Amino acid sequence: MSELLKSVEKLPLEPTLPKLSLNNFRGGNQLPIWDIPEVEFRLGKKYPLLPMVLKNWELNDPNDLVLRLGTRQISMNRLRFMCYSKLAMRSVKGGQRELVLPEDRVPEEGLVRTCHWMIQPVAKLERGSIMEVLATALYLEVDSLIKQVWFSLNLVDEFSEDQAFAVSYESLRLCHLLPITGLDISMLHRIQRFFLTLVASVEFLELPFEHIHYLISSENVAVNSEKEMFYAAVRWLMHDWEARAEYAIALMQVVHLMLLPFEYIMQLQTGGAEGPVEYIIQLQDFPDLMYKALSARLTMFADDGSKERLCEIFKIELPVLRPFISDNLCSYHRANPDDPVKDFSYDDFLDYLRVIQENGIYSWKALSVQHGSSSFKMV
Repeated sequence: MSELLKSVEKLPLEPTLPKLSLNNFRGGNQLPIWDIPEVEFRLGKKYPLLPMVLKNWELNDPNDLVLRLGTRQISMNRLRFMCYSKLAMRSVKGGQRELVLPEDRVPEEGLVRTCHWMIQPVAKLERGSIMEVLATALYLEVDSLIKQVWFSLNLVDEFSEDQAFAVSYESLRLCHLLPITGLDISMLHRIQRFFLTLVASVEFLELPFEHIHYLISSENVAVNSEKEMFYAAVRWLMHDWEARAEYAIALMQVVHLMLLPFEYIMQLQTGGAEGPVEYIIQLQDFPDLMYKALSARLTMFADDGSKERLCEIFKIELPVLRPFISDNLCSYHRANPDDPVKDFSYDDFLDYLRVIQENGIYSWKALSVQHGSSSFKMV
């Protein structure tokens, strides 16, 4: 032991070191400096988040949510569905993998097309199912899809004439699914040249009174003469006279009776009428309508300079002349709006509707709207 101690005493003393903590080591809190361009850290600008998420969905899109509508099942990506649907965001909780939808609120075709739209949101909507898609989007609260549907419906060139009626008809059929009032009526305003083709269809006969009243009172629908409007109202009434007789006077009030041919007005006033029109002239209030129409007619065509004064005294309002069309396939159509109205019967009118049916539902596209003089003529 003594020998060992002697050797230790001979060792040189250790140099004295400063007592520093690891936290105080020079450079201990600094990261190495790499030569990396600053732009590489700005991922938010160079690589937007949404495209990256969509790309990830495209590559890895597990259908982990089942939508049940009656017996129909549709698989969707749960995250994607919740991103689009506010209803799903509230209803799908935790690890829920199934969402049951009510059959009385969601149309099946609308759900299928809505799910397809979610997968491909840039896909165009189809006209034939647009109202079912709207009903589904409203229930699921898919705001972006609702906005796209409304944007499409506001394109008058895309939804006019027959397309406008299709939307109106579907809105009426799906009225229990669409918490929107007035769309079925407002679309009827876009009907002009298509009107007589519509009158020739069974859909016209099935329309409710409110729609017929709007069409007959519309200043936008195009006809060859006011007598066609009169006969169009008669056609709808006669389809179910017992149930619709109560609406007859209301419809006659929106027909411009004073613009009917003068001889026909006299015929109706004296009780002479053809076939189904006879039922209408026998109504209690109809003679009063014809008396007012005849009085207004005689007043409006007075040529002694008293017309304006008489209109003011008797509160006579000039009816707006409807747009004019002429179809070469019709035997009684006049070629120009200023020509005298040709005499034709209700049977002649039905014969023309039959020609329309045989010629196809798109024959109205060959018709052009004309405008006559603003002055009324005794015809």
